[in-house]
Amino acid sequence: MTTLDTDTIAAIATPRGNGPVGIVRLSGPKSLDIAQLLTRSELQPRYAHYRSFFSKNHDPIDSGLAIYFPKPRSFTGEHVVEIQAHGGHIVLNSLLSRCLELGARSARPGEFSERSFLNGKIDLLQAEAIADLINAETETAATLATASLSGTFSALVDELSATLTELRALTEASIDFPDEDIDVMSQYDVISRLQECLKTISQLLDTVSASQRKTQRYSAVLIGAPNAGKSSLLNALAHDDVAIVTSVAGTTRDTLKHSIITRSVAIDIIDTAGIRESNDFIEQEGVRRAKASTQTADLVLNVVDDCQPNHIDSSWLPDNAIKINIHNKIDLSGRQPGRFNCDVAQPCVALSATNNLGVECLIDTIDEVLLSQGQHQSEFSARARHIDALSDAHRLLEASLVRFNDHNAAELLSEDLKSVQTAIDSLTGKISSDDILGEIFSSFCIGK
Repeated sequence: MTTLDTDTIAAIATPRGNGPVGIVRLSGPKSLDIAQLLTRSELQPRYAHYRSFFSKNHDPIDSGLAIYFPKPRSFTGEHVVEIQAHGGHIVLNSLLSRCLELGARSARPGEFSERSFLNGKIDLLQAEAIADLINAETETAATLATASLSGTFSALVDELSATLTELRALTEASIDFPDEDIDVMSQYDVISRLQECLKTISQLLDTVSASQRKTQRYSAVLIGAPNAGKSSLLNALAHDDVAIVTSVAGTTRDTLKHSIITRSVAIDIIDTAGIRESNDFIEQEGVRRAKASTQTADLVLNVVDDCQPNHIDSSWLPDNAIKINIHNKIDLSGRQPGRFNCDVAQPCVALSATNNLGVECLIDTIDEVLLSQGQHQSEFSARARHIDALSDAHRLLEASLVRFNDHNAAELLSEDLKSVQTAIDSLTGKISSDDILGEIFSSFCIGK
């Protein structure tokens, strides 16, 4: 960004719509001047001033708080002023228009966070964590994003980068002083330490993959025989009549998707046609779609009627399918709601979808099953970009160690390590192209 030293930007920093309080944010060298003209008063640093805000014609627009944060101790590292007023969109747009009249320009999406990154207040992982925290749909996603924002992920990457820097320097020293009696590579155990780096990258990649999985939106497919109560269960999970429920077997003929938020995860629940043999072409197509939906699903919810268990042939399910067996209609069978021991390895839950008995237990089981996948604990939020960068670093370092073992050429190893470190440093933004930065920050909301 070439306009950091000259441009002052402004934007509404609260969501669209009317609310009790709204914020207009200014950042840049003219922020204080614009705010003092807007309030027709002086503002002291880090003090909440109650002021009126005036239009060009000196008419009051609204009254509220004005807070000035001088650089460099502000979110962006520049002079920042936050105007807190009533949250009506007319008021906020009037305040923003006045700031623009006084010399600010409209901020681009994510430009406040981008300036914070470019001014060294946060790194790229923390910038992404801000967006992840704003967009978090579950407590799990919010917790992981908060950890990333605090620097948990960044510290691990910085430590790895520092080690690579040291090992690169030692490798290059062995090239620069080939006639010395000291074998630098052997004395400092460079290859062994690079192998440890490879293990560290592999472990970090596993952790990042687990983190990304736990913040993604999952998909779960309801399967079972006709009239087992799949649609009733979808309605119970959705707390709404989103699916037609009748006593006629085979009512559902197509897939029906509805999104829900449990305590920890966001899930798209897909209701499907009952699995059975049929001569009806439409029902056959519904069964085909039901089976197809399970091929890419994260979870299969197998629903059976507990009064007359009619277990469908599920040999067509993927071998690695994660499944919960649900015994529905316990209000008629008399079974107690909740988890129970059954003859299969997957969890079994007894419930009544129509009476909402045991549904909370099912939700707990869904969270437990989905969040327990994988061997590695999630410690911070992660994105596909992070997985790609770590995968590139692992592949490059692994290949470089093989080449060194074959040719014993420190020159080749030194060049390879530059590429490895570039991949690692791209995570925090020490090395990032303008295209990557543009793509990341353009996904932010305006005002952040």
